Amino acid sequence: MKKVTLLALILSALTYSQSIKLDDSLITSTTGFEENLLKENKNVTVIGKETLEKKEYKNVEEVLRDSPNVMVQETYFGPVVDLRGNGERAISRVKVLVDGIAINPIDESMGTLPINTIPVNSIEKIEVIPGGGAVLNGSGTAGGVVNIITKATERKDYFSLNYGNMSYDTNKTSISGGYNVTEDLYVNLGYSYLKGKGYRDGDDRENGSFTGGFDYKLTDRQRIKFQGTKFRGNEDTSTAALKSQLAQNRKASGYSVESHSDRESYILDHEFKINKDLTILTTLYDQRFKRNFVENSIMDYRMDMGNKHIFVPNMNAQMDGRFDEKSKGAKIRGKYSYDNGELVLGYDYNKTKLKRSSLISADGKKYNYSMMGITMPVNKPVFVNIDVFNDIYKETNGVYGLNKYSLTEKLELITGLRYEHSTYGGSRLSDSKINTNYPDMMDGKPIGIHKVRVNNSKDSSDNFAGELGLNYTYSETGSLYGRYERGFISPMPGQITDRTKNLEYINNNLKSETSDNFEVGLRDFIGNTYVSWSVFTTFTNDEISLIQGSVHNPATKWWKYENLSKTRRIGTEIFAEQYLGNLTLNQGLTYINSKIMSGEYKGEKVPMAPEGKLTLSANYKFTPKLSGGVTFNYVGKSNVREFDENDNTFTTKVSGYHFTDLSVQYKVNDYFTMTTGINNLFDEHYNYSETKNSAIPAPGRNYYVAGAISL
Repeated sequence: MKKVTLLALILSALTYSQSIKLDDSLITSTTGFEENLLKENKNVTVIGKETLEKKEYKNVEEVLRDSPNVMVQETYFGPVVDLRGNGERAISRVKVLVDGIAINPIDESMGTLPINTIPVNSIEKIEVIPGGGAVLNGSGTAGGVVNIITKATERKDYFSLNYGNMSYDTNKTSISGGYNVTEDLYVNLGYSYLKGKGYRDGDDRENGSFTGGFDYKLTDRQRIKFQGTKFRGNEDTSTAALKSQLAQNRKASGYSVESHSDRESYILDHEFKINKDLTILTTLYDQRFKRNFVENSIMDYRMDMGNKHIFVPNMNAQMDGRFDEKSKGAKIRGKYSYDNGELVLGYDYNKTKLKRSSLISADGKKYNYSMMGITMPVNKPVFVNIDVFNDIYKETNGVYGLNKYSLTEKLELITGLRYEHSTYGGSRLSDSKINTNYPDMMDGKPIGIHKVRVNNSKDSSDNFAGELGLNYTYSETGSLYGRYERGFISPMPGQITDRTKNLEYINNNLKSETSDNFEVGLRDFIGNTYVSWSVFTTFTNDEISLIQGSVHNPATKWWKYENLSKTRRIGTEIFAEQYLGNLTLNQGLTYINSKIMSGEYKGEKVPMAPEGKLTLSANYKFTPKLSGGVTFNYVGKSNVREFDENDNTFTTKVSGYHFTDLSVQYKVNDYFTMTTGINNLFDEHYNYSETKNSAIPAPGRNYYVAGAISL
């Protein structure tokens, strides 16, 4: 605690941001076109190129962990980005985009967010918009939007070569460049490769990514742009380890997991400036993400047979999981500028298909046989196979309009409306087998149970989103804003099917959930300080809730989805940056109070939603060539909802944690820069995720050194 207090005193501040000049900062995530940040009635944070280059980030996940208003939750299937306290539902409530195209999966229970397939060296900036974006982006934006914008959007000549050596025998190499071949043709290429071990025993990873594209001016008023990305990665890791193991060895691993990921994305843009007032943008895209993994574990198994049942403890189990998601779509939007404002009209289409399978095979050497209240141990081998196949889809059509109208020279009215129609469904098949023998006293005859269950489902929804807001620009650098936004989340295809206690699949009548977001804020330069402050409240109605049982037994697990919960989130986000000669101070404070207002868990906090985040940093330019910085992050406490073996729920409280990073940059000349640093400077013991008995530990103190050539 002394170290935390000392660092806080050294950095002393109230808030955080990136180095933003409001008068010339342009963003694209609020309308789909470039807009002046000062004119926005949303709390936008921009992670710029300078921030991306000050440290040797291995992936996008590490970048976002340093952002003041972004929480990154580590789940069984990978990282999840959270804004404004959405917790365990964040993967379906915060929309993550790459150059305006969403990469969120259509499966919430076992889906993964492929942010780490995007090479950091290909990124120009990241725009973070908490609590906004439903009119432009549709379903799944109740928590906000994160838009990762690549260098393909910048038509400028450049060349970059980077090599980094990091702790755990990790090496990273990247090369990228862009060149105006002619006055009309621009091309860009990039490659990134990383190989090394991880913090935990047995961790190992290797991945490579390639990006390339072109931008061609057809005429003075038309241009086309194409960008393709290919990623392949292999990773050996493990599940959470027991806390008792971590107390003895922080690098202890759980059960081994071997995974392979393959992602490709293709985007084609066409821009047509019909005249000085009207511009039309058309985007076609095709992306695919495949992930296969094999996990080894120990599981218990129970099978009921009328008034008899078999219980097999400590079975050696292996799960072979396979995911193949394909997404295609189109976005057409036009911006018309008139005397007192501008109008954006658009149409979106997307169809995503997912084939998912989980194949579990397990064996045990003995089991307990129970009949009429009498239990006897049986030394007979038991073999179990549980195969689940899902073939699901979601298809969406949306139309929207967004208008900005200047009531006066300084006061602007923002209105928006969206209509979205979605259809979703698919097929689900479950195949369970168990083979063993009765006890010898019952003739030792074979027991063979084989059950196949099939379900086909289809449903649709119609939803509206709306926005009403004001932005008052009271000076050349300052503005006040207020806004109301109605958003929605339509069901995912896997949520419209329940599994009963009799293990039969049935279709439910799940509705879309809706949210009401109220926000007021300001941004300005005050002396040598940039300040941004917002206060918000979000109410969610008909929140989709998952109720389940037999969670420790994959063969007899049951679940149902219902519109049960009403939740409320209230909070504030304060950011600032001070410029004191060679010293720049950055600070950020985000506080969120989340509460479930109705349903089975009324009165509880939203699971896996930290109460807040504090970010403090200082950067000092010692000489024209040498600079250094220190960053402190504190993530608040949260709760995790768990089940015991009798399906009773209980809450585990997770303590807050903090870490401090140190970085130094030396500019050898105009073209070559050296960077070195220490992450988790004080070697704090904290966890990326945890439950009552297990956790995934974050790395201890680790180091890096890197060199970059930029032309």
